[in-house]
This record gives sequence, C-alpha cells and structure tokens, in this order.
Amino acid sequence: MSEISINSIYDGVSLALHAAFPDRQVHGRNVTQGLKPGDLNVVLPGGGHSKQVGPRWRRTPLVDVIYYPVDPKKAPEECNRMAQDLSLVLGDITTPEGDTIHATGIDWQVADGVLHVTATYDHFVRIVPELDMMETLRIEQEG
Repeated sequence: MSEISINSIYDGVSLALHAAFPDRQVHGRNVTQGLKPGDLNVVLPGGGHSKQVGPRWRRTPLVDVIYYPVDPKKAPEECNRMAQDLSLVLGDITTPEGDTIHATGIDWQVADGVLHVTATYDHFVRIVPELDMMETLRIEQEG
C-alpha cells in the first residue's frame, strides 16, 4: 500500500465519478463558469488530523460532491435518486496509485435546490520524526 494523501483521495473520487457517470461533466474545486444542470463538482471543504498512539496520526478528509439537478421542478426526486447513486459510487474508491479506500461515513442534503453528498475517508498515517544521529566515536587503543 502506498502512502495515502488527500490529493490521491480527491483524484480517486473524481475517477470514480467519471467512470460511473461518463455522460456528465465532473468539475473540480471552485468553478467560476461553465456549470450546467446535471454536472457534478468535487470540493474538499475540510478535514481533521489527530494524534494517536505512537507515531500514528488519524486523518479525516471530507469530500463534498455537489450535484446540480437537470429539472428544478423535480429537483427533490432527482436529488434523492442521485444521492442513492452517489452513495454507492463513493462507498469504495480506488486511488490513482491503486489503493482501495472505504468511506467511513456518507451524508447528503439538499440546500437551495442543489444536492451535497459528503463522504469521509478516515485513514491512518505514520509520521516518524527524524532523529539527529551522533557522529561515530572512534576509539584507538595502544598496546
């Protein structure tokens, strides 16, 4: 298993969305123009990093997949269907390095007619501090 980074999780989510919804446009981060109904946008609104026992740290990145419904009149039904589909797609993702990561939590809500599906991909990393080694001591004996 390679080292998991937040960027590899973001890329894994984007790849999963492209594979599951090839007919939809998948955008990344802050999009200032070009969003259309039916598009998806992937953002990283936050996360956490907490110390565990020894050199282990727990990381909890949060990924928000935003869906813009095609038909505003049927937005609640369309968003509910898409929330179910996205929950299945985001449950297990594969990073570009080939690692499979499981979502530890998936929530969704509709705000202002737009669907937000948030997934948390908790994982552990090992951060070992570098030690300053002393120089080698040479002992010369006469005798």
